[in-house]
Amino acid sequence: MTEKIPDPPNYSSGPTWTEPEIHVHFTPENEPVSRWDFTWLQIGQNTKAIAVSIVVAPWWAAALRSVHDEQGLAGAWFMAFAGIGVMIFFDHARQRFMTRALAWVAVLGAVEALPVFSTIVHLLTGSAS
Repeated sequence: MTEKIPDPPNYSSGPTWTEPEIHVHFTPENEPVSRWDFTWLQIGQNTKAIAVSIVVAPWWAAALRSVHDEQGLAGAWFMAFAGIGVMIFFDHARQRFMTRALAWVAVLGAVEALPVFSTIVHLLTGSAS
């Protein structure tokens, strides 16, 4: 057991430790989305769907006019909103061209057949005249 114990370190010469330099670089995974990004409107798909709907919407409008004659304005608006709601639900669920076109058929047929502006005035003012 003749091993020599090492001498203690000499701390009198001052600190030899220096602060490490840390560099942080942030690179986003995706480019930031522009505020002027209107791709959610799907202008091309909606334009094509409206073009197809213009041909078919008069048939839906004729059905709504028939309901308006037989059951009155409230029944026709109920049928129109039921059709619009169902088609928007299907368009949201499936997101296909045909469901988008049928949603536009429901909207355009209601606008063609029912008195939109007088109904809005009646709802807002309560006046039937």
